[in-house]
Amino acid sequence: MSVAFAQFDEPLAWLIRGLIEYGWVDVSRGSAIPPGTVGGFDLSFIPTSQARSGLLLRVPATAGGQRHSEDDTYIFEVQLTSLNSGSGFTVRCADCNYLQEFGFDPGNPGWAAGYIHQGLSEYVPEYVRWRMGGGELTWAQRQGVPEVDSEPCTASLATWIGQQLSQRQTFDTNLWGAGKVATGPLIGDPNTPLSPIATVGNHAGASGRGQSPADAVRATLNGPANALMAAIGIGGIGAALALLNILVTIALFGVDRMFAVITSMGFAAIASVGAVGAWFGVKQYKQMRGNALPWVAIIYPSILPICCFAGLPLSIWAAIRWQAPAVKAIRATRQ
Repeated sequence: MSVAFAQFDEPLAWLIRGLIEYGWVDVSRGSAIPPGTVGGFDLSFIPTSQARSGLLLRVPATAGGQRHSEDDTYIFEVQLTSLNSGSGFTVRCADCNYLQEFGFDPGNPGWAAGYIHQGLSEYVPEYVRWRMGGGELTWAQRQGVPEVDSEPCTASLATWIGQQLSQRQTFDTNLWGAGKVATGPLIGDPNTPLSPIATVGNHAGASGRGQSPADAVRATLNGPANALMAAIGIGGIGAALALLNILVTIALFGVDRMFAVITSMGFAAIASVGAVGAWFGVKQYKQMRGNALPWVAIIYPSILPICCFAGLPLSIWAAIRWQAPAVKAIRATRQ
């Protein structure tokens, strides 16, 4: 099987074929997405922009059989991009606070569609649950999903897609299911599915192949989590020094410096007990679980006198990441 269909052997052609293989339907002429399907792909903007405006994926805002009526449908832009590893796709949706890269492997050309299919199949239900729980994206969060500099597909592929659309060909039934196209035969058996997702691993995220959507979201918490652990270490050292100060003060001055002893005892108690709670909180923070303990870990650096100037912005940074929509969506499924 050397080409996706007709004479086309390029990333966008393989993406279209792969989406069809994974059950996506053609909604290029505005047809509704049939119930029970993952979503629809829209090729209508490809002929005029040569794919620079992207292939659109329309995904119903559903989770567990329930549809979020306010959102109804999310539109994801899939654009050809140049990645560090070569060609690939960037999937973007400001309404879902979603931006992810997927590599294209010429040796396994159908895998990219499988990774995208899996990524959206996992992310959208988690996001819908968060929305149904009252989650709202702010204007700043929507604006924070950057635009993408896309690459064009070949002019011949864009022209061919335009011809099929003008002839009212439907890619997922008339064109694909019949095993023929107007410009030539289908190469390969259309009834032979591409490699199953289970055999190729998780989708290729921004950091490379083998990263699931949950892993990609978890990666955004690694920086704050490591900084929180450093603050916990500083707090533990401070508690030990406070205890040492108590012993030295009593040995040198007896009870004449009771105020210093009492304040050192208070600091040691707060720093040590807080460090223990924060340590467990960081573990839950990294796992995107829990309610109270992660906030103990987040607040802890800001109340330590020995690192309050650095601790306050650290706490704010960790809290912003913890409250990100993608993180809250996953947390809602793990309570």
